[in-house]
Amino acid sequence: MKEDKSKSDPILDQVLEFSRVKGLFDCGTVVVGLSGGPDSVALLCILKALKDRKDIGCDIRAFHCNHHLRPEVCDEEAAQVKTLCEDLGIELKVIDFDCAGFAKLNRISDETAGRILRYEAFEQYAAAIEKATSKKVRIAIAHHKDDIAETMMMNLFRGSGLEGLVNPKSITGRIIRPLLCLNKSELVGYLESRGIKYAVDQTNLSTDGTRNTWRNDILPKIGGYYNEDPAVPLARTYKLLSDDLDYISDAAGKAYVSGRSSLSGHPVLSVKEIKDLHMALKSRVIRLLWYETFGDLIDFEETHLSDCSSMLNRDTSGELILDMPFGRKAYRHEDVFGFAESGKTEVLAAKIAENMGFLVSDGPLKLELKTEDIPNDGEIVLQIPNSALKIRVSRFENKGDLEYNCLLWFCPVEAIREGGLTAGNCTGSGSGLRMRRAGSSGSKELNRLMTDLKIPESARKQIIFFEKDGEILWLPGFGHGVGFTNAVSRERYIAARAEADGPDELIKIAIERQ
Repeated sequence: MKEDKSKSDPILDQVLEFSRVKGLFDCGTVVVGLSGGPDSVALLCILKALKDRKDIGCDIRAFHCNHHLRPEVCDEEAAQVKTLCEDLGIELKVIDFDCAGFAKLNRISDETAGRILRYEAFEQYAAAIEKATSKKVRIAIAHHKDDIAETMMMNLFRGSGLEGLVNPKSITGRIIRPLLCLNKSELVGYLESRGIKYAVDQTNLSTDGTRNTWRNDILPKIGGYYNEDPAVPLARTYKLLSDDLDYISDAAGKAYVSGRSSLSGHPVLSVKEIKDLHMALKSRVIRLLWYETFGDLIDFEETHLSDCSSMLNRDTSGELILDMPFGRKAYRHEDVFGFAESGKTEVLAAKIAENMGFLVSDGPLKLELKTEDIPNDGEIVLQIPNSALKIRVSRFENKGDLEYNCLLWFCPVEAIREGGLTAGNCTGSGSGLRMRRAGSSGSKELNRLMTDLKIPESARKQIIFFEKDGEILWLPGFGHGVGFTNAVSRERYIAARAEADGPDELIKIAIERQ
């Protein structure tokens, strides 16, 4: 099975050129998904031959999954794979699955179960190698030109867009497909000319299942009618569509970067940046956000893209929430558009409120601050429950220069002497709260104030404030009712106290992020 290194081989040369252009072997290790069938056996032998010719420098390993779906046959294939790897001097990893049990448990087909388990195992094995070697690992899959033809036609009749028609791709994440430049007959011919044994999955020869019907019935009939292998013209179409998709994807990527921002690590989009994009770009930008948020595109379909686009195009204020697959939600507030897991829209809303300058506590908050508990020559520090915030409270007299920040409030002691002060939110402190901003002649009900401030409705119960007897004395991110928070409001405060008797004793409340 060894190649003559002094001779050029058209199969090897074609795979090498295709892979070089695509950068498929720019890694430390390539793990070959080895089923034992002709496609994967040819892939392993071709990569080993390229390695022997010193055309590629990455290490080659093999990975076999025994799904135990066909009694005895699967074990025979595993033994055959082991013998092949021993002959080639290739390190082999074998893993066993209860594929039928997993399929039954999750109410999916055996084929789908096998694919899920297989790719999860590939990823785990590749990650383990990367951790051990500190080098990039890629997983080689034996898809070829005929797979392009079958997949293209299947997806065409499902109503797929460009992504479905240009599938499979030469590289997807860490998955590479070096054989997309060859067809099945070339791979079989390569093996048979070298006397290399391979297994034949008899289920692939039937017309049970959509792919087998296209492979064994429809495409051969099309080929007979046109007197040409359909894979050839479909490969040309694939190439043309692939170029178009690359161009559009590049433009969509740039649009995504332009419109994307992060709210405490949560990716979101600016509505004004993307709402007027052409739908070809907008749909891809939305998909990119979904993928970054959840790490998959499973069941995210055209109808969901249309719903999201309509949400973006609406002239609206306040919140909009739409149901998405798996209980996930599409969420919009003013110029912010994002996705959230089921039950997590309040978390995203809270991040928006924080970005607006407000503080939130994820749960009921009612923290009592009594003046008698504050030492004259020291301070007390309190943790705000359900948050990464703490309060530092101290007494001092209003004299000398002061330093300010947006999370600092100076409150007159006499304003809170009897009964103290409560740090709270609407979940913990109830309703009926009002606020009169310093210098204003009238007060406003808190929820109405939050509406005017355009705080997301889902976040309003979490907004932190300081109140006494139902009156908001300080709403961080907005303003105060008594005392001062900066040099300008301090001058106004001093002017208002010009005729007051006695020392001006203050409580200093500083909120700190941990």
